[in-house]
Amino acid sequence: MTEPSVEELRMLLAVQARGSLTAAAEELGVTQQAVSQRMRALERRLGLALFARAARGTTLTAHGRLVADWAQGVVDQLDALSAAAASLRADRQAQLRVAASMTIAEHLMPVWMVSTGAHAIDARVQLTAVNSAGAIDAVRIGQVELGFIETPDVPRRLASRTIAVDEVVIVVAPGHPWAKRRRLPLATLARTPLVMREAGSGTRATVEAALARADLSLAPPAADVSTTAAIRALVLSGGGAAAISALAARDDLATGRLRRVHVDAPPFERPLTAIWDGERVLAEPARDFLAVAQRMGLGSGTGTAP
Repeated sequence: MTEPSVEELRMLLAVQARGSLTAAAEELGVTQQAVSQRMRALERRLGLALFARAARGTTLTAHGRLVADWAQGVVDQLDALSAAAASLRADRQAQLRVAASMTIAEHLMPVWMVSTGAHAIDARVQLTAVNSAGAIDAVRIGQVELGFIETPDVPRRLASRTIAVDEVVIVVAPGHPWAKRRRLPLATLARTPLVMREAGSGTRATVEAALARADLSLAPPAADVSTTAAIRALVLSGGGAAAISALAARDDLATGRLRRVHVDAPPFERPLTAIWDGERVLAEPARDFLAVAQRMGLGSGTGTAP
């Protein structure tokens, strides 16, 4: 037996409520012939006589009334499902979920989030700070609508847009032996254990990629640290040399608390990239937030350090 369609069930309920095929057709905005054909098809489909047709109208048989009761339960459940889905859509639009890698979360997102208020974006931004790999995973599984990463490696299924360009720099405390060097050979950097972000971070991936282009490998780190704030604290306390975002080091470099070590190699640049599920259309709050991030990111002076 072929299952009845939702439209047929709604027609059945309309005939029961209005007492005739003609009145049901008027309520549904279709022709009387269309209702008659669909109801005959429903009777054939179920193998039951649902209607008693007479000159003064159409009434439901005992079987028809029973089927109509069941149909009402099905239609009510479908209506509840539609209402719940609409509620979820409204909640999603009112709350924009974003995952950002640590550098972006700490140094760019606060400004972007304040600016979204000024631009009247009708959504509350819920930010999760992770590394780049974590942001990619969050977008992939639908945990967030937007992700912001610091690695150039964007999975194919994800849509992406470059927001800004950052640079990973090597920094030391003023008393470190490298502080007075004009240029540091890339090979020396490669064999020196550095204070680094953890595997999966854009900072680490950028340094590894730069060394790989020169057929060099990164030495095992002196310390794996999950935040840029912890890296700065380690270096300032004499913990050695570190690879860190120019954004994160900018204030310390400007005041002289940290010294930049210039490496004899092209700059360790990396794109700061917005990502989202390429198979889904971004909701309006996500599109608006992305526009603010791009406008402010490209004008933020990222990628430079003394």
